[in-house]
Amino acid sequence: MKFINLIIILLLTFSCSNEKEIAEFEKILGKENSETLTYLVNDFESDFLKRQYPNLDTKKAYKQFLTELSKGQTDYWKKISESSREYLEKSNLRLEIYSVPDSIWIERDPEKLTLSFSDVPMLKIKRKYLMPDGTLGFSTSESSFRHKEPIYEDSIIESRKNWVDINYVGSYSRALNSIPNKSRFLTGYLDIREAAGTIDPMLIANRMLESKVDIDDYFIKRLIITEIVY
Repeated sequence: MKFINLIIILLLTFSCSNEKEIAEFEKILGKENSETLTYLVNDFESDFLKRQYPNLDTKKAYKQFLTELSKGQTDYWKKISESSREYLEKSNLRLEIYSVPDSIWIERDPEKLTLSFSDVPMLKIKRKYLMPDGTLGFSTSESSFRHKEPIYEDSIIESRKNWVDINYVGSYSRALNSIPNKSRFLTGYLDIREAAGTIDPMLIANRMLESKVDIDDYFIKRLIITEIVY
C-alpha cells in the first residue's frame, strides 16, 4: 500500500511540475501564439496523420511519420494542409519562431561588363523577425555560388523564398530556453540549435527516434510542428 501511495504521489508531483512548465512556456510565448501553435498541433494530428496513417492511433502515427522521415521520405511537406500553412503564414507566431525572407536578390561584380561562366554571383537574402519589444528586426546574409549553366535568376530566387532561419530573440526561443528540468533530448537539441542554426528535419527525426522521446509530451509535439513540419 505504501508503495502504491508513493507512486501516486510521484505521478501527481510530475503532473503538477509539467503543468507549471507548460504554463510558463505559454506565458512567455503569449496567449495568441500559444493558441496558434496548439491549433497547428491539433490540425496536424486530425488532418495529416489521419489521412496518411488511417489505421494507426495518433501516437503510432507520429512514430511512423518520424520513421519514414528518418529514412529520407521527405515529400510530406506537399501533403500538409494548405489552409494551415496559410494560417501560420498570416500569424505573428511565424515571425516569433523564424527569421523569414523579406527580399531576395542576386548581385554580381559591377566591374564585369559581361556575364561569363567565371562570374561568381552573390545571393543576398534580407530576413525579418519579431524582436522582444514587438518591433520588426532585419538581417542580411549573402552567399556565393558557382554554376555550370546560365542562371535563371527568377527560379533561384523563387527556390529560396522558404529558406527560413531561427529567430533567436523571439518569444518561441525564449520560451523553450525557459523550460526547467529539460529532458536530455531537449537540452541536447537546444545546444545544437544554438550552435548550428536550423537542423535538417531528417536528422531531427532520427535523433528523436534514437532518444526514444515521449511522443505524447507537450513540448515534443510542438518541436515536431515547428522544427520538422513547417
